[in-house]
Amino acid sequence: MKGFFSNVSPRRALMDLWQVLGAPGEFRWRSLLLAASVTGGIFILMVQQEGRGLPKPPTVIYIESFAPNRSDAEIIAGNIEATKKARAQEAEEERHAENIRQMYKAVGAATGLDTQKMYEEGKAEREAAKRAEEEQARAILRESGAQKAPNP
Repeated sequence: MKGFFSNVSPRRALMDLWQVLGAPGEFRWRSLLLAASVTGGIFILMVQQEGRGLPKPPTVIYIESFAPNRSDAEIIAGNIEATKKARAQEAEEERHAENIRQMYKAVGAATGLDTQKMYEEGKAEREAAKRAEEEQARAILRESGAQKAPNP
């Protein structure tokens, strides 16, 4: 590989060009002119091509989903409604998860496992995680100085 790169060095290329131009030949100037014109033509074609630039920035369309002149009571009522909806969805998900746990409990009991102990451990872990999440939310509220919101 070293031998290849020693043959294609810029110094070697200039020496070869000087040797070719200095050697007597009938077509050397015509060949040089033809090579230069072909190379120049390629570069001219490349310059005229439209290249891709940076993409256009996205067009932002603002959609107002709330009336701009809502009162505080309307905002609080909307928040309460959204909270109720979210809690109902969480309750539905918890019911679904509990059904799945009961199915696993039945399968475990059929195979001779102590499913009641595993169920109680899992329940305690879920409750501890929920308490930790609630405590973290309270800490964030205390840090922000927010007042306690009404509990729907």
